[in-house]
Amino acid sequence: MPKRSRDLQSPEVEIPRKRDKYSQLDFHLPKRTWSNTTYQAHLEKSRYHHFNFHLVNYNILAQKLIEDNPSLYADCLDQDLHWHRRKERLLRELLKQDADIICLQEMQREHYKHDFRPKMMDHGYNSIYIKRSGDKSDGCCLFYRTDRLKVVESKTVPFYQRNIPLLDRDNCGLIALFQPVSSKATSDDLFCVATTHLLFSPKRGDIKLAQLQYFLAEIDQFAMKTASLNSYYPIIICGDFNAQPHSPLSKFLINGHIKYDTFRSIEISGQIPQSIVQNRFSLQLPSRELVPSAFVTSECRFPRQSSSQTTDSIIYEQYISRRSSATLTHNKQFHSVYDLENTADVTTCIDNEYNLVDYIFYTKQDNDRYRLNLISRYDLYQQQQMSNLYLPNHQFPSDHFPLAAKFALKLKKKKKIN
Repeated sequence: MPKRSRDLQSPEVEIPRKRDKYSQLDFHLPKRTWSNTTYQAHLEKSRYHHFNFHLVNYNILAQKLIEDNPSLYADCLDQDLHWHRRKERLLRELLKQDADIICLQEMQREHYKHDFRPKMMDHGYNSIYIKRSGDKSDGCCLFYRTDRLKVVESKTVPFYQRNIPLLDRDNCGLIALFQPVSSKATSDDLFCVATTHLLFSPKRGDIKLAQLQYFLAEIDQFAMKTASLNSYYPIIICGDFNAQPHSPLSKFLINGHIKYDTFRSIEISGQIPQSIVQNRFSLQLPSRELVPSAFVTSECRFPRQSSSQTTDSIIYEQYISRRSSATLTHNKQFHSVYDLENTADVTTCIDNEYNLVDYIFYTKQDNDRYRLNLISRYDLYQQQQMSNLYLPNHQFPSDHFPLAAKFALKLKKKKKIN
């Protein structure tokens, strides 16, 4: 998208217009607060040691996306869009959180290399980074405090797969398996953190669902503790899913199943109001597999026999010809940190539209429902507070707001009873 031309208007006209509009908004939204859950009181009575940790998720808005889409930020002050200002505000926001794990989306590679990584290392963080494939300049990043956490294993996950039509985009994700740095933690006290940024396009819910299917398979393989017992380490998955809370995609994560051929592609993410969707043309999702089962099964797992011995052409032929139940399932029992029934919550404000598209999900397994426990959440702003708010601005350096949660990992070691 070409940049807006400033030659069409004199500076005397354009700059005052912005400032007049902005002067009505020259105030600070109130400071966000933390809300504790009922598990906070349980910690004191528990017979087990716990490891408490603080996680942040934040889409920081890639600078190149501002430059490529100036019309979306036409009502923002130019000074609030400059990278040198945004960079300092972003770093200040992140360091103020003093989190143990920070998951970021839309991090440009050069900004990671020259700005964020050196500064965060000075404050005790190490990091993992993946750039989106192709000609994209941004990607996902995960910072973690080295005095609090040890990375047992990590993986970068590009979603692009040659010869799989619905995995032909450049999105990506990161997965890390952590062990607490604590004398009370054992080699069995691990937990998995995954972060991603799914495709934006509201019309291509089929691609988003296929990307999520593949990413869940990677997480399944990574977090599995005992294959024979179908046992997993606790999992946290967070990021920008580009989907509304009541969308079929979000419900699939929570409920663990979706009959996808009952939806049109435009309906999967819920980004477009239903009143508009009804009058838009969109293809029904197919009754065949979204992703070849020789690559990822409908249970969002990799097949037991490695597909590495199967040629791309055979996978593609099976994919085209095979019909399926058009159902995806997973067994992770995800819960949302935030109340998805609260339709007033906001995580992003773009072009005067306010939505919730960023999430933190965590698992509660039947065999140990209190292994990973949410003890506190960073409250979100509400839609009624967003009137005529344009981001980025002097207070918020991105067009998204950070999400944050505090967890307690129940360790295997019991407390000594005097």
